[in-house]
Amino acid sequence: EPLVEADPKPALELAGGARIELLRRSLVRRAAARVGDLEPLMAHLARSGDGSEQLLCLDETLRAFEGHVSLPMPDGWKPIYAALSRSADPAVRERADAIAVKLGDRRVFPSLRRLLADRGAPLDRRERALSILLDGGDAEAVEALMGLLDEPALRPRALKGLSRFDDARVPAAILARYASLPAEEKVDAVATLAARPASAKALLEAVRSGKVPRVDLGAVAIRQLRGLRDPAIDEAIAEAWGTVREASEDRRAEIQRWKEKLAADRLANADPRAGRVVFARACQTCHMLFGAGGKVAPDITGSDRANLDYVLENILDPNAVVGKDYLASVFAARDGLLVMGLVTAETETAYTVRTANEEVLLPKKDVASRTESELSLMPEDLLVNLKEEEVRDLVAYLASPAQVLLPGSSVKIDPGTKKAPGVLEGEDLKVLQVTGGNAGPQDMVPFGDGLWSAGKHLWWTGGRPGSRLELRLPVAKAATYALEVALTQAPDYGVVQLDLDGRKLESPVDLYHPRVVPTGPTLLGELSLEPGDHVLGVEIVGTNPRAVKAFMFAIDYALLVEKA
Repeated sequence: EPLVEADPKPALELAGGARIELLRRSLVRRAAARVGDLEPLMAHLARSGDGSEQLLCLDETLRAFEGHVSLPMPDGWKPIYAALSRSADPAVRERADAIAVKLGDRRVFPSLRRLLADRGAPLDRRERALSILLDGGDAEAVEALMGLLDEPALRPRALKGLSRFDDARVPAAILARYASLPAEEKVDAVATLAARPASAKALLEAVRSGKVPRVDLGAVAIRQLRGLRDPAIDEAIAEAWGTVREASEDRRAEIQRWKEKLAADRLANADPRAGRVVFARACQTCHMLFGAGGKVAPDITGSDRANLDYVLENILDPNAVVGKDYLASVFAARDGLLVMGLVTAETETAYTVRTANEEVLLPKKDVASRTESELSLMPEDLLVNLKEEEVRDLVAYLASPAQVLLPGSSVKIDPGTKKAPGVLEGEDLKVLQVTGGNAGPQDMVPFGDGLWSAGKHLWWTGGRPGSRLELRLPVAKAATYALEVALTQAPDYGVVQLDLDGRKLESPVDLYHPRVVPTGPTLLGELSLEPGDHVLGVEIVGTNPRAVKAFMFAIDYALLVEKA
């Protein structure tokens, strides 16, 4: 391996004759990592011809270029790029465009902007164009990016990407759509607006006027805003939230006050489902729990979450002990952008920084200053913006042994018809496959008249971990839908993983409850679906330790809510 760097020409000749694909890939990638001298790689690319070998070389070159921007362009690149651009294979052309941008070649930007704005183009091609334009820092792409704010499939990436551009039109464009954004995209919108002084002031004015609810700015966003060190912004924060930071000597007393508020009798009335919503708003951008969330802070799935002392100490005094891997770096860019996060990679040309809601490639030439904080990214004032019942629900959710369900829409069972309007009744869904046990309708009136739509659900019994049930889910027209289901919980029900057409929906869901109860509407996510039959899958993956080991499952109904 060291010889590849010492003399890449014979190494690449060896790659051309190697019959082991992994070896070919490794040799090309290692040669491409010599970013100061890419001429041997250019010669190898010129020899690779059309087909799979050419694609292999381009793929490994892009992998080697990860974490870099504005690399020196080798003399041999321009004629090679001209040939690659004429390839009949769109994958070759797209990879060539991505490499061109890494080498500072901006000629491809206009065509990528047109592709990005073309709603009739394939979504995967538009996504790649978006990534290339953002990596290249194309300021003229702002217009196309703002256009994506009306496209649910590309909006999350566009919301994050707009933070990289100092454009006066961006705050108004985001705030005009803010009220209609899903909760997780509001987090991205707030993070983008909080990244620059001008947009931060627009955000705080929207909070003052009530256009953005005060509770939508969590402690992470407040810390970001304070990091801008702008007196007007600090004054607006104080006006809206007051002085929220306490002296460190008061932390123990604050922990004790919350312990009294969260006594066992009060936690008994908590709603873990509502707590999951609070977690998504206040914690999930940084922490991962049950396989969902960010990677800026530790994954807390395996932590001592059921221990109230542990939870309160980490929330209220996060700087008592800070792991060195979670100390924040603060970057001030020359154009006013402030980036706070963990440096996950550094090359000669750029920093890769993981922030609370995305991973940013920050060119070194654009950085005015970098400071290392001795504080955790976890803010000390996390609970200040939460109501007492929200804290109670959050603590209950954190103590859950497995993922709980997300609340869905407000659809209710009509007391006259005893049905939920507009739903696909579970007992009417066609069973396409069941690999263990049997599935059929069950009368639920004895467990509570009017609690289950049509008084029935589809009941799956006899399954075991690994068993699978598949149901037909018809879709009338192409659209983006919120997919909701209403399930049943009981003492002998299992932990299940749901999926649609093989794509996992949410984390595994624990259906244990000490009584037989309906879950009510439960959100599984937003999906772009084509018309026709889709497959709603259910796999048994385990059971709650407190449950009777019968691994049962039932669905009351499914509901597709078309999104505007």
